Amino acid sequence: MATSGIARIVFTGDVLRPGEAGFRPAQTENILWFHRLVRLQARAATGLPVEVVAWGRGIDTERLYELWDAEKSWRGWARIFDSAFAPDGVLAEMERAFGGAVVIGFELAESMKRILSLLGIPFIDFGIHPVRFLEDVFFAVQTNDAAVFDEMLADHAEESAFIGAAGLLAASALKFRPELRINGETLLIGQTRIDRSLVRGGRIVNLSDFTAELNAATGDGAVVFKPHPYANSDFGALSAGLSLRRMQLTYENVYALMASEDIRRVVGVSSSVLIEARYFGQEARFLHESPFDIPARRVEAVPGQHLSVVDAWADADFWRRVLAPLVPVTRPDGERFRRPPNALRTSLRNFWGFNELSTDFQVGIARAGRASPAPA
Repeated sequence: MATSGIARIVFTGDVLRPGEAGFRPAQTENILWFHRLVRLQARAATGLPVEVVAWGRGIDTERLYELWDAEKSWRGWARIFDSAFAPDGVLAEMERAFGGAVVIGFELAESMKRILSLLGIPFIDFGIHPVRFLEDVFFAVQTNDAAVFDEMLADHAEESAFIGAAGLLAASALKFRPELRINGETLLIGQTRIDRSLVRGGRIVNLSDFTAELNAATGDGAVVFKPHPYANSDFGALSAGLSLRRMQLTYENVYALMASEDIRRVVGVSSSVLIEARYFGQEARFLHESPFDIPARRVEAVPGQHLSVVDAWADADFWRRVLAPLVPVTRPDGERFRRPPNALRTSLRNFWGFNELSTDFQVGIARAGRASPAPA
């Protein structure tokens, strides 16, 4: 049954997240990217006007920081991100920006989800799924509407759907680097300095915040430390008590490392690699927690969890089905979008290491072939 009072669709995201240096928007480009990706499908499904709310666009960003009495920086953002409290003025601003809308989010802040739910505003929030070794990345989707959740459930890819891709990548890793030099059984994963998955108690954490847990997880043996490719730092490992003598620094491909028979466990704060690790036969230990709550099977799913939507999101019929509990929708057309491999990776300009064992490997083989004499 359609919900009365909904007259528009609003695309948005973490509208308050600033950059690491300076008080400026960090997520506007991602919000606009997702808007362009599916705006036509949402409009075709409903006929409703489609709008965008981003930093300073349809919402007063600076005013919200002032209402929260938060520092205008990433530190202030971390305090707001998972806040269980919102001043009255914040609720009024959110109502003004999103009232009468279905909100389609890209990586909404946890506090924003709570506020939308408190105001009775339905949202469907998309984020890049933590399993990133398929032929393309895809989405983990969460909603605060139980009927919308039920409609999406048929599109949920169960855990077993990812086993074949993991096996193929593990086999490829063997050919890519057959002789990895690894001096420990524990792979320790670094992350970027600022990330939504690192917010804990209103602040950003790293390995130094989990000294006891890290020592318990790694024991006394050698540790192989893999920094994040976009953050060449120890991510607090030295401050957590791990000595340079115990740590082997590596820049090897993370999937090749997890596929290695020398590695037995993968340890980290909240990296998506920890979710991927089990598909490579590894024990995974979260020192903090994963930002994703994904059911292994459809029969186990409960409203509020994230669902793994691999392909359906690109079709107007998907939006007709999931929005039907909220608004009147148009007739199904049966059309399906067949995107090529690596399409979203290429569009986002972010490959998460998968390219090293796939496209980069192929280019390397082709270049080596061109350097060899042509057959007679």
